[in-house]
Amino acid sequence: MVLGRILQGIGLSAPRTITVAMIRDLYRGNYMARIMSFVSVFFILVPMIAPIMGKTILDHYNWQAIFYIQLIITALLCIWFYKRQEETLKPIHRVQYTSGLFISGLKEILKHPTTIGYTFIGGLVVGAFLGYLSLSQQIFVQQYQLKEEFPYIFGLLAFSTGIAIFINGTLVLKYGMKNLVAIALCLYLTISSVYSILFYNTQNPDVVVLLSFFILQFFAFGLIFGNIQAMAMEPIGHIAGVGAAITGFISTTMAVSISTVIGRFVSGTVLPLFIGFMICGLLSLCILLYLRISTRTLRFYIPFKK
Repeated sequence: MVLGRILQGIGLSAPRTITVAMIRDLYRGNYMARIMSFVSVFFILVPMIAPIMGKTILDHYNWQAIFYIQLIITALLCIWFYKRQEETLKPIHRVQYTSGLFISGLKEILKHPTTIGYTFIGGLVVGAFLGYLSLSQQIFVQQYQLKEEFPYIFGLLAFSTGIAIFINGTLVLKYGMKNLVAIALCLYLTISSVYSILFYNTQNPDVVVLLSFFILQFFAFGLIFGNIQAMAMEPIGHIAGVGAAITGFISTTMAVSISTVIGRFVSGTVLPLFIGFMICGLLSLCILLYLRISTRTLRFYIPFKK
């Protein structure tokens, strides 16, 4: 079972990387963020549908049936992808695979501090979100005793993120992805800070209150998710494939580590999770502020190099 799950994880890393690289091959700027937002909606739909789908399968069949259905879905996707999806990387931009391709790609990425900075921001906000994903069952089933309602609550919160990502596809063309990320991070930090202050050292609030805070928190996350990926990929379009792999590796490693740390503190109340949101939001804003200051400084000095 463990080996099988490891193989699944290896396989799932491919579409995550390839999807981002394909979008960068075809688009750039705010329009890339728009497309990234629409594609991200489907990534969010999966955790929204998965618990309900899993519960339905378990109610009518057994746990092995879940893997059979995954096999069928994967086969259908492979056929569709092979028949319908054209290659997005033009032959002129292709590079030969070598053992040092990853190292050379990493060296190239390190030349772009904005890519590193936005990748770190992505790792922070996704890390807090993964903390929720890993703790959601404990929160709603054990702390709130909502076992039967849990799949629907989970879907509702994922839906709020999906709506934000979908709306972002329209807003990003009007206001720009940098402005939207700054506003969303401020909202992200404010919501988590308000919850942490109101319910510090107290019992969990009523479930309706908690859900209200979660909906607002994940709405802000939805405005960040697609934009931050597009901003990280913007300077490295010439190495989109290896760039998506490396940035994905960095952000995912950060995210898993952060979610693990947050999970260790959540036991009797939801408060540590919101404190995790608050710390990740604050660090993300600090990185964003640093990037903006350093970018402006660079633009000021470049004309005087000669």
